[in-house]
Amino acid sequence: MNAFLLTILLIPGADPIPRDKELVEAWLKVSLQHAQDYVIHPENGADDKFTMLPQAVFRHSQPVRGDDIGAVYLWVDRDKRPAVLGTTFAFTVQDDLRSVVHEFHSLANQPIEAHWRSKLHWRSPIAGLKWQAVPNAPRADKTATGRQRQAREIMRRFQAESIDHKGGRWELRLLAKPIYQFDIEPPTTVIGGSLSVFCQGTDPELILAVEAQKLNDEFVWHYAAANFTDYALKLRLDDKEVWTAKELSASQNSSYWAESVTQERLPKSKEPTP
Repeated sequence: MNAFLLTILLIPGADPIPRDKELVEAWLKVSLQHAQDYVIHPENGADDKFTMLPQAVFRHSQPVRGDDIGAVYLWVDRDKRPAVLGTTFAFTVQDDLRSVVHEFHSLANQPIEAHWRSKLHWRSPIAGLKWQAVPNAPRADKTATGRQRQAREIMRRFQAESIDHKGGRWELRLLAKPIYQFDIEPPTTVIGGSLSVFCQGTDPELILAVEAQKLNDEFVWHYAAANFTDYALKLRLDDKEVWTAKELSASQNSSYWAESVTQERLPKSKEPTP
């Protein structure tokens, strides 16, 4: 994600967000509403809309550097495969005025369009991921539990780093658990897979997808990476570099996009009591 964004995982027993609870909850509702106002679908399939998962895969708060409040959401296709990962968050501009930022990356295998509040807001003219076979991977297990275990083991073979705008290098940390897992029954061209992220601290920087895809009448493990930051990135598999991404500027006509969309204040009734 952008350099000023820090996330806190939504996991049992996680520390509460270290700021006024009412303020945080109010802005999380704004974040959720912004996400729910999206309609995202394949470019040539307006009626085949992606489904946003009801629960955020992250929520975030930045008490040290800036003061962002928001959450990360996942949209999936009809087979429950990941289609879009996005975040909506707000940071203070002045006094009680906040700028609301949207940041997205396509994970779909085709061009997509995203309409926000009835207006075309972002489109990815190409597939969001480029898949490669995982070398020395086992055949996909016949059971969902076995495949999920295999996917976690494959993900642990990867290492990643980011390079900031000043040339500083940061070794990234793979989350212990995937943020999303899925299985398809009956299987089509894919039988199942997992989605995870590499983080700088707790800030997601690189998206890692692993799927068991059909190849020559059997399901073979594949992987794909995507940036969730404007920093340069490097991904290694078994300590061998296999993927890189240059520094980039987000665009409303590319697979990755980030932009400050609105400036808002909470209704007076939503502001915390002094």
